[in-house]
Amino acid sequence: MGNSHKQQASLRTGRGLIALLAAVPLVLGGFVVGYSVGTEQGPSTRNASAGDELPGQVDHEPVIASYTATEVDHAAPAGSPALPVGTTEDLGIAVTHLQFVVDESTVAPEHTAELRMPVLVPPDTDAMTIEVSSVHALPCTCALTADSAPPYGRVWDTAVVGSTTTEVVFDVTGAIDAPGRYGFAVSTPDLDDYLEFEGTQLAGRGPILRTVPAAPEPSPGVLDPPSPGRPSPDQPSLTPAPAADRPDPLLPEAGQAEGNLATCTTGEKLIPTCGALIGVAPAAHTSRPKEEALLEFEQAAGQTQHIYHAYERADEELFPTPEQIALTEDPEHPRTLFINWKPQMATWAEIAAGDPDVDAFLLRLADHINANFDKPFFFTVHHEPENDVVQEDGSGMEAGDYAEMFRYVVTFLRGHGVDNLVTVMNYMGYLKWVEMPWHNQLYPGDDVVDWIGLSGYNQSLKDDGHSDFTEIVDETDEDSWPGFYHWIARHHPDKPMMLAEWGVFHESEYPDHQRTVFASADEQFAHYPRLKAIVYFSSPDAEGRNSEIDRDSEANQAFRELMNSPRFDVTLE
Repeated sequence: MGNSHKQQASLRTGRGLIALLAAVPLVLGGFVVGYSVGTEQGPSTRNASAGDELPGQVDHEPVIASYTATEVDHAAPAGSPALPVGTTEDLGIAVTHLQFVVDESTVAPEHTAELRMPVLVPPDTDAMTIEVSSVHALPCTCALTADSAPPYGRVWDTAVVGSTTTEVVFDVTGAIDAPGRYGFAVSTPDLDDYLEFEGTQLAGRGPILRTVPAAPEPSPGVLDPPSPGRPSPDQPSLTPAPAADRPDPLLPEAGQAEGNLATCTTGEKLIPTCGALIGVAPAAHTSRPKEEALLEFEQAAGQTQHIYHAYERADEELFPTPEQIALTEDPEHPRTLFINWKPQMATWAEIAAGDPDVDAFLLRLADHINANFDKPFFFTVHHEPENDVVQEDGSGMEAGDYAEMFRYVVTFLRGHGVDNLVTVMNYMGYLKWVEMPWHNQLYPGDDVVDWIGLSGYNQSLKDDGHSDFTEIVDETDEDSWPGFYHWIARHHPDKPMMLAEWGVFHESEYPDHQRTVFASADEQFAHYPRLKAIVYFSSPDAEGRNSEIDRDSEANQAFRELMNSPRFDVTLE
């Protein structure tokens, strides 16, 4: 049971204007067919239809409206009539890119903003998921390809598009915080869906950014809840740094690759302003010194890892240890920690009820962290709880007991001054667990969860054409489970996603397996703007299987190429 999206997908060929023309590079009607649309000029606006305009409304036309496609490797000339999103055999994975210029007259805290995109070719399905993310602005489309596209920043909104949809409206309020040039990427996590939006040269319509002064504040007691796609004020943010703190998006910084024009950094709750973090749990299931193994893994990967994932199971040893702290203090190789604590001294229910021994340990732990470590670090309690649930009355290990235990530990530590915890709810990525009726009861609550993590491992243990990164990130059951990525987008849209563990097993019978999955990850990241960290689980013996990246030279090279992606150029702050 439980096929991946790729196993279910039947890629379309030649559906829609772009898909048709991409295979036949012709000059048609005075423009170059096949890759991008829009102009490279200053801001422009469009009048709303009579009777439709709101007081103070301004409709901004894009200065750049283009797209990238993983099967098209040349730079984008101007002049395509449509903007594709989704997957076809000819294009591969297509992502639409838009840029707008706004001035001080339409930028104010009280303004709302909408990205409105008329649909040219709707999807065949009635449930195609579309997401809009901030990206760094580019000075032109002259080098815009799938390889050079700016990495995703904050996901602002999600829409579900059907076969009768004529326009998609995204709420991007808050994305425009100062006069300047702003970029957006429109993508889909659906591997087997495809649509086309109208380009700016088709029928004089095309996408617009609409800004409107907000209505007066309602009276107390009648406040509307936050929109599903927009975080409420107290939730963690994927927003880029404030305009005063970030470089001019029109100008490349010295030493940065073309197409990645501004620095990606970690902000509040260690969420990258753009791109994603990388990390490792080194020498797992061995007695080797983990800090030494981390350095060896970095040599094999060719990159310093942002995150060192450490497992703490004793109920007496305090953490972070001096060795762990030392790894975060290397100025040449900045790192953060992911501490994974699995308490052993009491059941979940006992901990949640205030077990005195656990409380005494937590108090000592809080004092230790406050005295020795003030940097933000990732933290989870009893990761992968599904495997330990005993759903029987009085067991103390029911799913609801886990949620209360997690909440109790986090609240206790925060209440005793530990304000540098960045909490991760770490699920198991196996379909048999999401089918359990108690699965939703595990979630501790938005106020004590900062990130949602997944432990995912490639399940196709042979090179059969179905080995890919999506099987780890978003494996589905067509009848009951949309995939973890889709589930987070629907139910926890304000939370960044992490692969808290991921791994691909070496199989001598199928020597291309690891290489195939590592190579697929670089392209398939285009589907997942919410995925903000990937932490590899490196072990010579993970239940009898080897996930080390350097057992095979070709696999090792593919992993090094993945780690070298500009999307991982994130500076820890």
